[in-house]
Amino acid sequence: MKPHINVVAAAIVKDGKLLALRRSDGDEPVAHKFEFVGGKVEQGETPQEALIRECKEELSLDIEVGDLLNTIDYEYPKTLVTLSVYFVRPLSDYKLTVHEEEKWIDCSELDPTDWAPADKAFLSTLKKGSTSLRMAKIEHDFNTLREIAFEVMHETFDSTLAQGQVDYMLNAFLSKEAVEKCLGEKEYSYILIYLNGEAVGFFSYCPAKYFNPEYTSGTFLSKLYIKKFARGKKIASKILASLMRPVYLTVKKDNNKAVNIYKHCGFKILQSVTTDIGEGYVMDDFIMRNGK
Repeated sequence: MKPHINVVAAAIVKDGKLLALRRSDGDEPVAHKFEFVGGKVEQGETPQEALIRECKEELSLDIEVGDLLNTIDYEYPKTLVTLSVYFVRPLSDYKLTVHEEEKWIDCSELDPTDWAPADKAFLSTLKKGSTSLRMAKIEHDFNTLREIAFEVMHETFDSTLAQGQVDYMLNAFLSKEAVEKCLGEKEYSYILIYLNGEAVGFFSYCPAKYFNPEYTSGTFLSKLYIKKFARGKKIASKILASLMRPVYLTVKKDNNKAVNIYKHCGFKILQSVTTDIGEGYVMDDFIMRNGK
């Protein structure tokens, strides 16, 4: 009977690209093939402890272990392997110590041809995109949220808003004090969006009555930001469909792309509004609604 071993491995994704590592040794099926960093779970270790140790030994990398991607059983010529792959968050720089090559591969372009046999089984899920949501609760979550907002808002609005307005809006609406006020007084929820274990966006919402007292039911979607590389994967449409209807939102009038996306998702323009947000800045928006 072949020996059985439990193995853990790390899916490290950054900006939509997966870190692939080419082995420098091993038996014929895996030698010089790409793989996830990882190794055998030793006696007395949890999978998470083993993964932290393996990343430190093989990459000099400190990590935080996230969600389980999947677990499979695979039969190699000499061993039976149970392989569990986890998403991880790097906490330090890394360097190669046991691999001969590193390559960052866009998840949408993953090809199993040059991968170790067991590792191939996970690539189709990564290529399709594994998405999850998590409510922001701790300070690290809200810092991540602000970093996403900074990137997306500057990319989207710098060319159409007055100089300095984006930074003013970030401070006015997403500062620690502003978020705490929304959480405490308006029943806001802030939800981080993950794609292949990586935080790629967030959305925030509250009961519609806090946006307009006349809206006695439904949800006001305050923000929905997704990084550019993660768009086009139907993440936004799934989020919009999950909210209690009617759903209200505001969108900049001249943001034709966003307006058309919301129309495609069933939203209709209710009215045009111009809002003074302070410091001489204004927002010219449409209020849109999905549902009755």
